[in-house]
Amino acid sequence: MSSKPAKEQPKKKRVALALQGGGAHGAFTWGVLDRLLEDGRLEIEGVTGTSAGGMNAVCIAQGMARGGSETVRNELRDFWTRISESGKNSSLNNRGPIDKAMGNFTMYNSPGFMAFDYLSRMFSPYELNPMKKDPLKDVIMKSFDFELIRTQDKCKVYLCATHVYTGKLRVFTTTEMRVETLLATACLPTLHSAVMVDKEYYWDGGFIGNPVFFPLIYDCETPDIVLIQLNPTVRNRLPTSAREIADRLNEITNNSSVVREMRAISYITDMIDKGELDVKKHKRLFMHVIEDEAAFQDLGWSSKLNTEWEFLMHLFEKGRTAGDAWLKENYDSIGIRTTAKMTDHFVGQAWHKNAK
Repeated sequence: MSSKPAKEQPKKKRVALALQGGGAHGAFTWGVLDRLLEDGRLEIEGVTGTSAGGMNAVCIAQGMARGGSETVRNELRDFWTRISESGKNSSLNNRGPIDKAMGNFTMYNSPGFMAFDYLSRMFSPYELNPMKKDPLKDVIMKSFDFELIRTQDKCKVYLCATHVYTGKLRVFTTTEMRVETLLATACLPTLHSAVMVDKEYYWDGGFIGNPVFFPLIYDCETPDIVLIQLNPTVRNRLPTSAREIADRLNEITNNSSVVREMRAISYITDMIDKGELDVKKHKRLFMHVIEDEAAFQDLGWSSKLNTEWEFLMHLFEKGRTAGDAWLKENYDSIGIRTTAKMTDHFVGQAWHKNAK
């Protein structure tokens, strides 16, 4: 008897990922990635990331180099487990009794955070932490094999940082991955001293690129870019307290580069579709966004420092749910059309109407 031929596996769809930064909120991205990797129908060609998004990006590259999707899932879980462990004994990274009793994941009522918030307005990290102790550095050193990451060819990686002196964007590529480049992309100037890379000083990339798309456009073949967004684009309530205003300004600032690039991409795409640009000379992109704005509506800036495992798992599950919903609704559109709500979230109604 002849055996039945093996069932042919469906060809994977290739995408590039853009991962926003947001401290502990990056656990949401971990959840999204875990679901996408579990599904197994996507091939990740390249990843651009800032801050926590950069950490997740390097986890992807290392996992792909070591084995594949399941290995990446393990790398991500190990990294976030270490993040939680590193903050267990810190009053800055854990909620106070009031917030716990109220079921809040923010830390505005935590004595440790309140003390930090006050001191950071009066003193710089150079004064408060002259020895430059950084638990994140220890986590990075335990988590990543940079020689492997620099030499692997399974996944391209791009990390965003802000050059302190010029205010310009710096993108570190795969061959530049090392401890300092990861620290640079996550360097909040109120928390950490500026990070030196190649004799230049850098801060967190979120100020100017959170993240940037152009490395994926120019250096990756796939036309499909998936943004995993952490900072809410839309809020339906006017911020009126000092804290609410500061939190909303933080969100707007961290989304500003994404909004600008999305507008440019939308404009170029419209011109290509109208035949005003040669598709042979200009890359036609399909943009996608995975988000859950409701999950972040009640989370202020302070929760980005919350490394409690309960909170990280809360965001992880939210991310898995969002990833699953996106796959069900949009997988068939990959390679065919844009699924992101470009007008509602990025372009703006008035601008879009005028452009027509």
